[in-house]
Amino acid sequence: EIDPDFFWSWHNLGDALTKLQQWDRAVLVYRRAVEIDPDFFWSWHNLGDALTKLQQWDRAIAVYLQAIMLQSDRQVVYQKLGTVFKQRGSLKDSIRDYRQLIQSGDRDNIYRNLKTNPETLLAIAEALVIEHQTHAGIVLYYMALEIQSDRPAILVKLAELLQQQNQLQKDIASNQSTLQSELLTRQQSNIIAQAKPDNIPGEIIVQHNCSISPEQLEDLFSTVGWSRRPLDRVKQSLDRSFGYVAAWHIYGEKESLIGFARAVSDGVFHATLLDILVAPRFQQRGLGKKIVLALIEQLQQSQINDITLFASPHIVDFYHKLGFVSQPKNLQWMLWGGGDR
Repeated sequence: EIDPDFFWSWHNLGDALTKLQQWDRAVLVYRRAVEIDPDFFWSWHNLGDALTKLQQWDRAIAVYLQAIMLQSDRQVVYQKLGTVFKQRGSLKDSIRDYRQLIQSGDRDNIYRNLKTNPETLLAIAEALVIEHQTHAGIVLYYMALEIQSDRPAILVKLAELLQQQNQLQKDIASNQSTLQSELLTRQQSNIIAQAKPDNIPGEIIVQHNCSISPEQLEDLFSTVGWSRRPLDRVKQSLDRSFGYVAAWHIYGEKESLIGFARAVSDGVFHATLLDILVAPRFQQRGLGKKIVLALIEQLQQSQINDITLFASPHIVDFYHKLGFVSQPKNLQWMLWGGGDR
């Protein structure tokens, strides 16, 4: 009553109401707090929590997105946003509703802002996938596609994510999504495999034996569907590698690991290349070639020239172009599978 516009009174009152589980009143109070100071992350975050308790899913989603726009490095918000999208209902319904929403942009300011900032929308979608909130990530990628339908990189990413969730074939079989049918057609004609993402903002750099955390490496592996492994053993594999090469995407203050390859070796004659991959969004840009050749150069500087690798059938031609030969001199690769000894 003395100062009705004092921000901290409203925010702290919201916190007190939250502790009392008076969610309706907390929502009203936090809304007043964000009116007074729309740039305070925790008011938006706590408002999202209160709306979630009331099962007001769409309002909670809008509020959590606003919180992410303020502080994109808060992992907890991505987790909560992903949970709310799952609670909201089926993936199909969310895709339909939010594609319409981003096109109209008439429900909340957040959607009008995202409609004019598609790169921010893509960054949030990518972060959700990294945080294993694939359901929400797919919805946001569809929203981005609604704004920029001519970007093949988004189609590529959607195809990858939908396949991971076994959603692509289900939706096509039930004729639920014209776009997903288009994705399948593109795959069958190898258009997706050849599509190159358009210019990605920021800088891409390649480094030798730089500092990489096991978490960063496992997050990268998960983008191509590889199973996650114990972090302590991942660290051991890095420490015991003869050398490795990493590619980074630098955008503003954010650095993301987007490519990797390592070598194991006796340090004298022989080396084998392992764990060669590039995040799907950055494929078809020559980055894989650059990583492999950089690692080969590192080995050759140590006078190691007997270099081998294991290649899946669909990528053999890629390695042929880099100078590798399939089964040279009739040698047969063999993998020990146990058995009697």
